[in-house]
Amino acid sequence: MGLLGPVSHLFRKTSSTMRRALYSRTRNEYRPVSNESDIPLDDLTNNHSVDNDESTNQRDSGRIQLTRKGHNYPRGTNIPSIIGVLLIVLTAAFMFFRDFKGADVPQCRSIYMYPSYARVDGFDKRFTPLAQKYHLYLYREQDKDQEPIENDAIQLNGIPTLFIPGNAGSFKQVRSIASACANLFFDSPESIENEYSQNIDFFAADFNEDFTAFHGQTMLDQAEYLNDAIAYILSLYEQSHGKSDKPLPESVIIVAHSMGGIVARVMPTLQNHVPGSMNTILTLSSPHAAAPVTFDGDILKIYRKVNDYWRQQFEDPESFFSKNVSLISITGSIQDTVLPADYAAVHDIIPLQNGFTTYTTTIPGVWTPIDHLAVVWCKQLRLVLAKLLLEIVDNRSPYKTQNLEGRINVAKELLLSGFEEYYKESKTSYKSKEYHIVQDHVDVSIFDNLPSNQPLVIRKGVSPLKSEHGTIVYIPKDIAQGTALNVISSNRFPNIRLCSERAELQCVSMDDNVLMTPRSVISTRFAADSSLDEDNSPFWYLKVSWEDLIKFDLVLIEPIESELFNDDDFFYSSFSKESQDVTQKSSSLDILTKGNKISLHSDNHISQVNIELPKLTDALLSYKLNIASETLQHKSLLFQPFIRQWIPSPYETKWHMNIIENNEIDINMHNVAPFIPLNSRESHSLNLNVMLPPNADVNISLHVNWPLTFKMLFIRYRLAIGSIPVAFVAFVLAIQFYSFGKTGNFEEFSYVMRNVLNRHFLVVCFGLMIITPILNVSEIQHLLYFFDPVKLNRPFVLAEKGILTNFYFLGIRDWLQSWIGLLFGLMSLGVLFVITSCIGMFDALITRLSSKLHSSSEEIDDSFIQHKKIFDRKRIIACCIILFAVMFYIPYQLAYVISTIIQAGTCIRVVIHRQRFKHVRTREYRNLFNYNVSLLILFLFVAIINTPVIIVFLHNLSIGYETTFRSHHNIVAITPIILLVSSNSTFNIPSFPKNSFDWRICYGLFAYLSFFSIVYGTRNLYFIHDIVNIICGWLFYGTVTNYMNNGSA
Repeated sequence: MGLLGPVSHLFRKTSSTMRRALYSRTRNEYRPVSNESDIPLDDLTNNHSVDNDESTNQRDSGRIQLTRKGHNYPRGTNIPSIIGVLLIVLTAAFMFFRDFKGADVPQCRSIYMYPSYARVDGFDKRFTPLAQKYHLYLYREQDKDQEPIENDAIQLNGIPTLFIPGNAGSFKQVRSIASACANLFFDSPESIENEYSQNIDFFAADFNEDFTAFHGQTMLDQAEYLNDAIAYILSLYEQSHGKSDKPLPESVIIVAHSMGGIVARVMPTLQNHVPGSMNTILTLSSPHAAAPVTFDGDILKIYRKVNDYWRQQFEDPESFFSKNVSLISITGSIQDTVLPADYAAVHDIIPLQNGFTTYTTTIPGVWTPIDHLAVVWCKQLRLVLAKLLLEIVDNRSPYKTQNLEGRINVAKELLLSGFEEYYKESKTSYKSKEYHIVQDHVDVSIFDNLPSNQPLVIRKGVSPLKSEHGTIVYIPKDIAQGTALNVISSNRFPNIRLCSERAELQCVSMDDNVLMTPRSVISTRFAADSSLDEDNSPFWYLKVSWEDLIKFDLVLIEPIESELFNDDDFFYSSFSKESQDVTQKSSSLDILTKGNKISLHSDNHISQVNIELPKLTDALLSYKLNIASETLQHKSLLFQPFIRQWIPSPYETKWHMNIIENNEIDINMHNVAPFIPLNSRESHSLNLNVMLPPNADVNISLHVNWPLTFKMLFIRYRLAIGSIPVAFVAFVLAIQFYSFGKTGNFEEFSYVMRNVLNRHFLVVCFGLMIITPILNVSEIQHLLYFFDPVKLNRPFVLAEKGILTNFYFLGIRDWLQSWIGLLFGLMSLGVLFVITSCIGMFDALITRLSSKLHSSSEEIDDSFIQHKKIFDRKRIIACCIILFAVMFYIPYQLAYVISTIIQAGTCIRVVIHRQRFKHVRTREYRNLFNYNVSLLILFLFVAIINTPVIIVFLHNLSIGYETTFRSHHNIVAITPIILLVSSNSTFNIPSFPKNSFDWRICYGLFAYLSFFSIVYGTRNLYFIHDIVNIICGWLFYGTVTNYMNNGSA
């Protein structure tokens, strides 16, 4: 109740301002000419608390009418709301009409396959209670995979793998990856670096396109079904084992898309899970870090339970999870507009030795962002995933996979760029200080000997090399610290060895340390131009640091056939400086105000410069690089300069190619993001690694990219449109009920909102901006968590590891981004302006139609309102039917939408009665209309929150299955709303005596709803319904007490 003091003061100030404005307006506009026929308003609602009665009547041609024009209130300006509408239009324009550029343009190529699906009919009610709703299929690539049944005998000889579709996904989405695996295994087995590989049997779950993201019980149903499915799949291999000498499978590989990845993580937490039956999980665009929507509280409860379970398992070093389970999360980066790519992070759940998150722009040979649906079929990615799956399997093991370390190393090799420190940890070649493998014993005299102080450059038909045996370059004995061997080739990379010259030449091959990068030549537009299955070959790059060079005597390079080169092919090798590190400490504010400029130049060696921007960590801002070059004849350079954009964690890399030609570059990253756990002990700098060919220079300027920033804000904050407007609506309702208790006038919604904005706009703006830095104070967050009525979002659960999460307001961590709160506040005002304007137009339309229908009415008073009751028989029956249906059949969310429709009907009926009996009860009808419209506006926003569960319910009806909405048959969650809407339909208004405790509770509840919606609402949308339900119960109490005190007319 401590909140009521300052709230009451603000309400008193606002209410007093409105009363003075109305009184002044009344004196200027009302001119009573006669009082002979005034009709006493005997049953004015709240007549015991009226301070002023400016309702003055006059006789005109035998009729009493008000001379006030318009809608009874001074209009004033509405500039803030108009600004909000313009911002909505601007953001929508950026969202739908501003195309991505450069590295953010999708470059997936089309695919072809010959799929067939065999429904596993044997998996019926004997094995799972959900067989009526869900089904299981086995995928077979035609002319490749073995027929599943031959001579009535089951034929399964591969590695069992289960595909789990996502929200509204289809089992047929398995076909792309399954087809790629079959083609690779049967057609190109030599390219699989695993002698114990085996073909893969892909099973796929058919969930009838269930909406998993909207409904917690649906998620649990799917997980329960899949646990039973895995037990059944493993039993099939017992039946088809035959004469195989390989052990029977005891585990199934999981490949999951979208919410299917969360279902996979739910499975081990259920009682019907078979221990050890899943040890490898590969997820595609799955929201591990946070629930994508918060319409259903069960979703948040499941996330909390599952995260706790997985963390507990990994904290025990002896658990099955710690020793065996791997989870790799792949996301499509910026192109995933369905699910923010930030949500795919797993660093707060999965230790690095068990898994990691990577982006499709990072994966060698893919190098393109991929949208949410294409991530399961994109040609480049499916080729990598097929190779990954076939190289991690092991047909000798009962788990049918390599050990944990082997799987993680293969995943690093195929899914990371190779420049990450985490990647380098798994390399055991020349980095290890011990050299057990002697590649060759070679006679040094048969090679060309090149000086070490000059770069080796080979182009088509131009080569200084003569020997057919290769070339050696001696490593200088006094090689300067910080010098590295840099080798880059645009064609097949030759074998390069580091050698020690003793009795014989002993060499270690560098093949395992060569990295693949996109090709950057004058014709290059995108990194994916040289991706897998493209005609253009990528670049191959090798760097040997000074610490490793000093352990050897020379470098041996095998012969290079330059005659086979294309015109733009080359080979380059030299001893030169290692990557030069440049730290730019410009903050976001500096970039916002003046930008940043950097000039880079290379001599006759390749130059690699890493620009670190430690203060640019926030994913909410996007940037633009403008590239200028003074290099003459830049088209004749060895290759075109390019940039590797990267962040330390998660492992996101983007490639910006041919930057002199493509000189406007968008910079967007998935770094420090709202509502995502952040490890404060790690670096989160934005890094730009610039690779320059010899004799090149570039000038780089960095500025904020506002169109892309606005576009990405919409993707990350779609849920905010369901919470911030509710905060404004609740605040206006609080003022309305406060003023109603003081004056007996229920003011118009738009009038109150305009009045507050016109007089306190700067205060509102300041509040929307200051709330971000306030909510980032640790002590404030502890206090907010203490008073959080939900407590499903825990910001400090991993605080001892330095991992914190900001769940409050918009989840912003940087105070410089406080303007985003103001932006969404203004946009919310714009939404409310549009809604109230539409209601105003409907009001005018219904008024005009009603005036034509009842223009000749002779009634002098409204008999309905004279004899109004709280309930009558038909309303009691209707309420009982709805409540009975909620208790046994429909979710309460559907009953809520029905109540919202009834409330809208009440508003229409009030307009009709107001027009029909416009000569009497003017103020009472005005109060009725304003009250019901304000409540309808609130109901409309809450209806948006409730709609997804209704979609799930109707979907289940459409497939002939009724989901057990156990948590959504709670009649307590809807009864107060139904009762209030029913009493509203009889033209009752809740009222509380002025200055009473009940009156303070009324506007205090609305004030709390406003506070909750602004602070907690985005991550707890479902709970807004619960608060509204409590408010409706209190308003119904006010209706009953007012009715009992005043009696019926």
